[in-house]
Amino acid sequence: MIASRPATLLNDALDVVDRAIPQGTLSRRKLPLREAAGETLAADQLSRLELPPFDKAAMDGYAVLEGDRRDRYQVLETVAAGSTPAASLRPGTAVKVMTGTPVPAGAGQVIPIEHVRSQAGGIEVTRPTDRRNICPQGEDVRAGDVVLRAGARLGPLAIANLISCGITEVEVFRPLRLAVFSTGDEIVDDPRQLGPGKIMNTNGPMLALLGRRFSMDVVTETSLPDDRQATAAAVAAATGRADLVVLSGGVSVGDRDFVGQALADAAFQVHFTSVAVKPGRPLTFATRPGTAVFGLPGNPVSVYVMFHVFVRRAAARFCGSPWPAGEIPLRLGCDFRRRQADRVEYVPCRIGDDAAVAPLEFHGSAHLAALLAADGLLVVPAGISLLPAGQLVRFVPFTEGWR
Repeated sequence: MIASRPATLLNDALDVVDRAIPQGTLSRRKLPLREAAGETLAADQLSRLELPPFDKAAMDGYAVLEGDRRDRYQVLETVAAGSTPAASLRPGTAVKVMTGTPVPAGAGQVIPIEHVRSQAGGIEVTRPTDRRNICPQGEDVRAGDVVLRAGARLGPLAIANLISCGITEVEVFRPLRLAVFSTGDEIVDDPRQLGPGKIMNTNGPMLALLGRRFSMDVVTETSLPDDRQATAAAVAAATGRADLVVLSGGVSVGDRDFVGQALADAAFQVHFTSVAVKPGRPLTFATRPGTAVFGLPGNPVSVYVMFHVFVRRAAARFCGSPWPAGEIPLRLGCDFRRRQADRVEYVPCRIGDDAAVAPLEFHGSAHLAALLAADGLLVVPAGISLLPAGQLVRFVPFTEGWR
């Protein structure tokens, strides 16, 4: 059993993590862009092209000379997709263009096709407009512009943007290697092993799946008994294979909570063992060169929330990514009260039809099913015991990034 220490304030604990993990230390490799989904950029990506690459029509219509406003035009030609204009515009003439095709040199406007009536050899304008309906060359991106910064994670939109800018190969960080350990004599992986005092191991699979969702390479997912020597040996062995080690359970001050002592036995520097946050107070963070360890509480809601608050932040440090806070301001739909206000608290909530946040019935950090009904988490600052209905509050949505 280890002595209880004062809880570290949440922001102070996050600062400790940032200082303890050097930015962007993972090795790098080059990949074809189409094979880089889920990877993290190791270098800024500069556009090789201008977008649009030419002055283009914003809609189907008729291109006319700059300042040449009249009721009728002679149509010189039609420019199809993939083609370029051959005719030169003159006063009183127009070229029919399709959305996205180049407009002729000197064009100042595209008259929408819905605003004209066809005549023999030409068109009559039925609804004049001042809108240019032309997208100028380089309006969106200039050659040499930074498209994505180092640290960006490559999802479908990121890859599509890079392709549009002529980028076909990228330098990325290798995937972060994650080791997951679930501790506790009470956990089992097979319902047939359940008996008095036994529970199913949810934390290990959940942590491994969360790691894979965020493109981590899960090198092990193992259960450990409540044993100091076994825990120290497992963590020490993982340091050669993993950049980040996450344990669940065994981090409080009970007689069978050995994680803090085991980390010290394995030559880790323990930075803090308790954080002023709910759920998740008994949380341990330790490092040794090249490896960081988080000891998360055993209750599954604490594990889920603290993975996003701490583990994802640490992972972002390893691969040089800016930390995405993900919070948005929303209106609170009803009063929220709590008896103790000494910690930052994350409360499961739904968003109502009125776009207001409403806390759900929540029985505590073991109530994992409550997260299934939640749209996200209300963040209640320390020192606040009452949030009145109608107040703007901090809300963390369960977006694809969280789930």
